[in-house]
Amino acid sequence: MAARLAVPDWAPSSPEYRRKGPADAKVVIAEFSDFQCPACGVAAPHVKAIMDLFPGKVAVVFKHKYWDFHLNALPAALAAECAGRSSGKFWELHDALYANQAAWGALESTAAARGLILGYAKGVGLEPAAVESCMADPAVAAAVAADLKESESIWVRSTPTFIVNGKRFVGANQLRTLGLNHMENELKKR
Repeated sequence: MAARLAVPDWAPSSPEYRRKGPADAKVVIAEFSDFQCPACGVAAPHVKAIMDLFPGKVAVVFKHKYWDFHLNALPAALAAECAGRSSGKFWELHDALYANQAAWGALESTAAARGLILGYAKGVGLEPAAVESCMADPAVAAAVAADLKESESIWVRSTPTFIVNGKRFVGANQLRTLGLNHMENELKKR
């Protein structure tokens, strides 16, 4: 089991639009997250606070890890992916989705949730019809699926999971406590 906790030989990769922070960051946080996951919504402001605590020293790489039992998570992931691909607005839609998670995430109708998600896309300056068209692109679904496959290869079993310079932290509390200590130690070494 200990071998599953650390992933020292794994380095996060993702498109630039899903990376926030400097390219030469001393600490890189890979965040495996599901837009409909309540714990992920709780973690989102903590990740931002960590970035603010270490300006210019920490980067975050977002990795899609949605769960099938979250009926609206896949449309949200596809929309966010499209926001990043088309306009570099992944993080803007990311923030809007988490800020409004209670509204769209609770809907039992995927069509109704999709309507709200497209409304959030419009709110960050995107054309809803273009986002909706992009969401049907097989390449977008493949990008999300690639993150899921990658998460399985490194034993990500819950969300949110954070890999910080090769060490795993599960949930916002671990990130804020043990993860923060790990980051401080990593920054002292480098």
